[in-house]
Amino acid sequence: MSLGIADAVTVLARRAADADAAATLIADAIDVADPTITRRAARELDPDSDLLDLEVTVAVGPLAEEKITAALASGRARAEALIAARLIEGALLSLAGNWQSVGVERRALTPDQV
Repeated sequence: MSLGIADAVTVLARRAADADAAATLIADAIDVADPTITRRAARELDPDSDLLDLEVTVAVGPLAEEKITAALASGRARAEALIAARLIEGALLSLAGNWQSVGVERRALTPDQV
């Protein structure tokens, strides 16, 4: 269950647990208000959910480009804050076929790194 609308978030961190927690935080931040987004209380979907009455995303319809851009910007800001706090190294965010890379710069590998 997710509070946001991300298709995918991948995080690079020194520890897997940090990457997992950060991916959840970033995915939840990729969000925007739009009537095409359907949400329901988490306990309606799973009575044992620890999210209780928090509204989780169950469906996302077609979004206008400006909504996609705004949602990704929110996720990007969360990722940048986690990078600034030195909790993660970088993240890859995806929504509606749009991808953004945050933090880790591309570098060519030398033959001994391959």
